[in-house]
Amino acid sequence: MTTPKAAILDYLIRDADAAAKQTLDYLTGPGARSAAQIDRWGVRETAAHLLFWHRATAQSAQAAARGEAPRQFDVPVDETNDAAVADCAGMSLADIVGQLRQAHQELVQAIRKLPNPDAPLMRRFDGTAPTAKDRLRTIAHHWAGHLKELQAAGK
Repeated sequence: MTTPKAAILDYLIRDADAAAKQTLDYLTGPGARSAAQIDRWGVRETAAHLLFWHRATAQSAQAAARGEAPRQFDVPVDETNDAAVADCAGMSLADIVGQLRQAHQELVQAIRKLPNPDAPLMRRFDGTAPTAKDRLRTIAHHWAGHLKELQAAGK
């Protein structure tokens, strides 16, 4: 029998999976040919940003499962995002998307292995300390938001 906590986690994973699938479908379909631009970022930069945070979440969940302290981010999110985009500077969108698919699988596996998905995974520069459940909610909402913005900008 599924416990209420497990059911909530499954629901959050399903939402994150759905948002990831829709976004990845866009990135390999219309997004791959889009010149959409949101502020300074185009499709490739947005994908690089998503890749960084997915990897960071997966690595943070793996560390938490080993009993390690939450990952500390010592710079503001905007600086972290700029560094994430710079780290993917020589990569094609297809390469980023391939790594993003793998990172999503690793993230889901890592979160499922957590003894406590309500424990903080990371501590951000602003003092927030999102849990695995928080990150899943953010992923579902954030990815859907980026997808809508890119689709609208590409028209």
